[in-house]
Amino acid sequence: MGAVDDDHRERMRIEEFWHDRATDPRRRILVGATVAFAQRGYHGASTRQIAVASGMSPAAVYIHFESKEDLFFQISRAGHLAALDVLRTASEVSTDPAERLRHAVAAFAAIHAEFHVVIRTVQYELRVLSGERFQEIAAIRHDIVQAVREILQAGVKSGQFAVTDIEGTTLLVLSFCIDIARWYSESSRRTPSSIGLQYSDLALKLVDAGRPGGRAHE
Repeated sequence: MGAVDDDHRERMRIEEFWHDRATDPRRRILVGATVAFAQRGYHGASTRQIAVASGMSPAAVYIHFESKEDLFFQISRAGHLAALDVLRTASEVSTDPAERLRHAVAAFAAIHAEFHVVIRTVQYELRVLSGERFQEIAAIRHDIVQAVREILQAGVKSGQFAVTDIEGTTLLVLSFCIDIARWYSESSRRTPSSIGLQYSDLALKLVDAGRPGGRAHE
């Protein structure tokens, strides 16, 4: 029963993600496609299986989306934009670099737990996208990297952060947050918000690390 319960909760989480991001019948198809891709992977999920998960016919899928790749692109775009939006919004709560990093990482980590199925689905099969679709997602990912990089640069400039490798630290912060989507499950006793708080503390320790010049905890 545990696996069945987890599948049900994951489905509910996926429906929650798409609730305000699409309208029926596109929303039903996007939910079904997200479920199918999460369970079977991009190459393993057929249009028929996506249709079954959506409660619609294969013909109905093609009325609203031109291809399976188009469906994956729409899911990927929505997932990446959601992550970018929470990151930018959280980083604007203060002008203080340490507070900006704290809130940004807390929000970014939390969304990777809250919507782990959606984000896991689009993070690890990005190369199935071609041409302009891939470039659009790559541009959003660049903006995510830039948002964290800018906070670290501001912290180094103010003397709060003791970071000698801004590029490497940026990727490290993003990587340990993104990895949450890989291991988090609906049966976890830890809430997305508690994980966000833990990871924000970790990020502050990472940029300070007890070295001279680091004042993130003063």
